[in-house]
Amino acid sequence: MLDDVMAALGTVLPRLAAVTGTPGVAVAVATSAELRTAATGFADLAAGTPMTAGTLAPAGSLTKPVTGLAFMQLAEAGMTGLDTPVDDVLPAGLRGPGAAPVTTAMLAAHQGGYYSDIVTATAPTAPAEPILEYVRRRHGAGRAVEYGGVLPLVTEPGPYSYSSFGIGVLGGVVEHLTGEPYAARVRRTVFDPAGMTATSIDDGHGTPTGATGYMAFGDWCVPSPPLRTAAYPGVGMYTSVTDFARLLQSLLRTARGDHGLVTPDSLATMATPRVPRPRPRSFSGLTLELADPALGDDWWWGHTAAFPWGFWWEARVWPHRDLAAVAVGNRWDMARFHNPATRSAPGLAVEWAGHWAASGAPAKLPDMDGRPRWTGPRPTPESSRWMGVLTGERTHGLLGVTERLPLSTIGARSLGDDSAGWDPEAFARGVEQARAVAPDPEALGVLGRELGPAAALWMLECGASSADLTMPVGFYAGTAH
Repeated sequence: MLDDVMAALGTVLPRLAAVTGTPGVAVAVATSAELRTAATGFADLAAGTPMTAGTLAPAGSLTKPVTGLAFMQLAEAGMTGLDTPVDDVLPAGLRGPGAAPVTTAMLAAHQGGYYSDIVTATAPTAPAEPILEYVRRRHGAGRAVEYGGVLPLVTEPGPYSYSSFGIGVLGGVVEHLTGEPYAARVRRTVFDPAGMTATSIDDGHGTPTGATGYMAFGDWCVPSPPLRTAAYPGVGMYTSVTDFARLLQSLLRTARGDHGLVTPDSLATMATPRVPRPRPRSFSGLTLELADPALGDDWWWGHTAAFPWGFWWEARVWPHRDLAAVAVGNRWDMARFHNPATRSAPGLAVEWAGHWAASGAPAKLPDMDGRPRWTGPRPTPESSRWMGVLTGERTHGLLGVTERLPLSTIGARSLGDDSAGWDPEAFARGVEQARAVAPDPEALGVLGRELGPAAALWMLECGASSADLTMPVGFYAGTAH
């Protein structure tokens, strides 16, 4: 079934990576009985390490369905229920005396009353913090981490509000009810049974090594600073497309009636729409993103995922087609805060795989030039500093990381044919400029405006949607209208 699809992907993938400026892309496509992979480009540009289907990378929000499966296993065992108040299955007083009533299912569907967040990042050298202690500390502070706590932590429960922290709380439920550390629990009950032998959770006890993530400024790629997440049940998994495809393949079999990691009824419950998402014809299930069931055979569920500032993933399951696909790319377009699936290499690879499996792969594809070429501005000492300012704003302002992080400027590379003009010292000065006034969004905004029209036009050259240095991010800074 997959021969034509994989042949077409093999032809298109190098060109897709070149056009999107992605150093490396890997994709896995599976049915309930077959698993195939393809990859192109580099996991690390400086070392020339190839990207492969077995290359590990931080998988961000692909962790959320893993937490959902671990929770559903407890529900099947009668240890909790979907309508159980979350405070009944957490240590007493963990969320504080004024916490609004919220059920476990509300947490899993992003209705738990937490403001939308990113990854609650921390430096990789920060001390490990158990998830339950982290949840208690965050509730005690009562503020979001973005921009130093401009927004409150909590909002009204019920409406959709995407929250990695909320899924972290759900992971705390799993840990509390089982008496087993979250990472060990999902290793034993999800990863091992699914055959995900290389997959792990970065809970602060040793960060796995894998692909280098790149902050992209046009065609210029700078290794992203190392980060870890404190809310690891929401965004802390390291995996490969091969390993994650094994999980999707297991779920395909469950969708066809097999009792796997969970029962077919439990999986159907996870994939039932509970609340609309902002994207048209999109819904949230229990730790799953769902297309509109009215699509019929084209209906899918899965998850988009990212890890700042260097990785994007896309994973989808089409249960009526007995098909699943997952892809990763190690590029984050820094001129845009969000890298949508419709313009990222992983998103397009997965979408095309699904379409070709249903309608047939193109019978003949033209020769496609997969060689990278310059399409954006070349680096200069001045723009090197602007790159640093934007990196510092995103890391020390938006993410609220207080520690000074190591900068891998020696590993910066172009995807074109000329790297002249890059100034790593200017980049480092720019990072420090932003860090000096972070996390204050007002001060960061002043810094961005002071860079002037040349920086604004450079941002447009890099693909930004507006003519300014896109800082701070209004939604998280409390300035969006």
